[in-house]
Amino acid sequence: MTITGTHPEQRAKTSTAEPDSRDRAITIAQWVLVFASLAAALLIPLAGLGSPILACLLLTVPFAVIHGTRRYGWRRFLTFFIVTFLVSNAYENLSIVTGFPFGHYHYTGGLKLFLVPITIPFTYFGLGYISWLTASTLLDRADERLNWHERTGRFNTFALPALAAALMTMFDVTIDAQASTVGHTWIWEHGGGVFGVPYTNYLGWWLCTYTFLQIFAVLLSRAANPSATVTPGSLLQPVLLYAATGLTTIPTFFTTSAGTTTDAAGVTWDLTAINETAMTVGIFTVVTAAFLAIAKIARGDTRTPR
Repeated sequence: MTITGTHPEQRAKTSTAEPDSRDRAITIAQWVLVFASLAAALLIPLAGLGSPILACLLLTVPFAVIHGTRRYGWRRFLTFFIVTFLVSNAYENLSIVTGFPFGHYHYTGGLKLFLVPITIPFTYFGLGYISWLTASTLLDRADERLNWHERTGRFNTFALPALAAALMTMFDVTIDAQASTVGHTWIWEHGGGVFGVPYTNYLGWWLCTYTFLQIFAVLLSRAANPSATVTPGSLLQPVLLYAATGLTTIPTFFTTSAGTTTDAAGVTWDLTAINETAMTVGIFTVVTAAFLAIAKIARGDTRTPR
């Protein structure tokens, strides 16, 4: 609708009111997802409702869509989603068939795309996004300084996806044995030394994640920097979501009953040992990395890149 008979200044105020209101609503939605994830991480085990991991991972997906399109724009963020979906699904199917790069395993259920449940690429997508931005914060907003024309930009283009892939792998170290050896969501056919999980799984996680994040970094390095206004809150939100995935291990340990479980290789593992190790690793990897990122934001180290 065209506004007529109005002073130019009034028209300007009218045109900006709606975007401002929309921005506030989007910000509130993002914070709701963050607090919901933190609440799920701590309260689901305490309420005796099982593992909170799935809830936390599901919440990263709508957050990534809302936050990512706001930060990078629809076109670049849609590219991120497509690259993540295709690369992760390809690696997972390749490993199920050949054993590379994760190892020999198979999924036990769920609607599948080829041999992989359709939900798995979405896990890579949501978790990959918050890992990417947590790593970016640790590297002083490196995602805004990716280019081939100066030394720091070239370094960031490779360092950021490498660190983000490591952060994402930290998460997998805390949950894979619980999901596979205990929960049997997927089965490691020959077992493994990490509570029934082979070490190759974690190398594969890093390689898979690094591949799609490196592609995204190269694409961003060829485009303009993100144009969205970056606030301490928008930096903090993905870090808190990442922290929530590590915090899940604490109440899970204190609320899980003792017992044993047997992997596909016939090795018996103690449930208390699995959960205690997951909690210890989670505190000193995922939670610690998130704490460092939060400290940088609180100190004001994540200043506007020049």
